[in-house]
Amino acid sequence: MTYLEKMFKFPNLSNIFSFGSATLISSALSFVLGVVSRNILGPEQYGYWVSLSMAFTFIPLLQFGVLNAMNREIPYYIARNSIEEVDRIRQKVFSYLITVPIFLILLLSFFSLFVYKSNIASEYKVGSFFIIFIGVLLFLSAYVEMYYKSIQDFKSVSKLITAKGVAQSVLSIIFILLLGFSGLFLGMMAGLIIEIIMGRKAFSKMKFILDFRYQNYVPLIKIGFPILMVGLIWSVLIATDKIILTITMDSSALGNYSVALLVFSTMMLLPQVISQVYYPKIVTMVSKGEYQQIIQSYKRVNLVLLVISIIVVLVGLLLLPPIISLLMPEYEGGIFSAQILLVGLIPLTLVNYAANYFNATHNQKLYIKILVVCIVVNIVSSILLLLIKLDIYMVAVGTSASFLLYSILMNLFFWKIIKKVK
Repeated sequence: MTYLEKMFKFPNLSNIFSFGSATLISSALSFVLGVVSRNILGPEQYGYWVSLSMAFTFIPLLQFGVLNAMNREIPYYIARNSIEEVDRIRQKVFSYLITVPIFLILLLSFFSLFVYKSNIASEYKVGSFFIIFIGVLLFLSAYVEMYYKSIQDFKSVSKLITAKGVAQSVLSIIFILLLGFSGLFLGMMAGLIIEIIMGRKAFSKMKFILDFRYQNYVPLIKIGFPILMVGLIWSVLIATDKIILTITMDSSALGNYSVALLVFSTMMLLPQVISQVYYPKIVTMVSKGEYQQIIQSYKRVNLVLLVISIIVVLVGLLLLPPIISLLMPEYEGGIFSAQILLVGLIPLTLVNYAANYFNATHNQKLYIKILVVCIVVNIVSSILLLLIKLDIYMVAVGTSASFLLYSILMNLFFWKIIKKVK
């Protein structure tokens, strides 16, 4: 079977179901892990985890877009049966990823020693130590997943995500019961290692070459860095509320707000799955100039997402209070914030199609401007609301307002651009 056949073996619906099921299972396990770990550790210690875990959002961004370039370029050359070029790109990306972590380890090791000698909480000392090793594993895990996504083998991606989710959830609970706070990091490490071993086919034909010559990676970075920048600024947008709370309030408040963060990650599952599956299709339609089909697909996808999100929000508003009170009574202080953020996520689910279109048509500059405006609005509105009342739900209000603005701007500019080219 050729690379081309592998790419188009599964139709979009099958890909969405397969990838979506794996993501749903992983999310359900993460929810269970979140409930158990919150109850065992308590709001204060779990608040430390929320702060430290932000590192896992930003460390993978040190790949500077080479993985994004791989996701775009490999399908391009597969379609032309240029397997030699596919292998060359894979080798370059792999060499880069095993080179960057060396600097990462050196820098974080130095920082870890500094943190260890300071007078900050012991949880931060433990976390800074584990972050070093998890950072390297995140690079290798990302390479494995991107390899299978680039050949559109979502069946394998689904298996990997499920295995990682099961291993991380089960082992984290065991480690937390045995070792306490550090068990969260050990469980995460174990899940990543299992995924990397299962996806070892992604490393076939790869040579362990340490290449520190930056110029060798410039072509890939030029392709992938603009897309990466969008992802980076998006990460800042969704982390803004956590950053504000970390600065203005104590770890217990951040622990209570983690209920709202759990709602956020759950609600975004379906839009994110559809976004990843539809991205190659959107690129294909753009390359063929099939703009009328893009409009029809945009309307169909967003209509489905709107209906589903409204239903989920209504059900969530009713069930969230009794569920939190029953399963996580120590976190009842975060229920109102979670409900506010739940409503604010409705417009956010309607952004991904326009976002994919901007990436496919090289409109990252516009995309970034919109994100920056929304981040500023989030910061300003949240701080002003906190001055009125120092409570975590005020940050949820400011964040929801920025999500609404984000959705309005993205979709308005989508229509403005596509009307000019259709």
